[in-house]
Amino acid sequence: MELFERAVQKQSAADWARELNMDRAALSMAKKRGRLAPAIAGYIAMKLGADPEHWIAVAALEAEPESVPLTRLRESAKNWRKR
Repeated sequence: MELFERAVQKQSAADWARELNMDRAALSMAKKRGRLAPAIAGYIAMKLGADPEHWIAVAALEAEPESVPLTRLRESAKNWRKR
């Protein structure tokens, strides 16, 4: 949700929803769930001038159900997640 917080500092969630051609409730639900869909994260990252591939990967990790391999991957990802 770090990317989402950056995005709403630039423009409102309603403006992002219009730009993404999606219902504003979808972004509200993403905020409530604590994760963005990878494609949305990639698009927002591009618009913010950030690396879309990085944020797509972060969103994909956040969307995965908890498991031991995922926990280990998240731990190792802390180094590259700080971009």
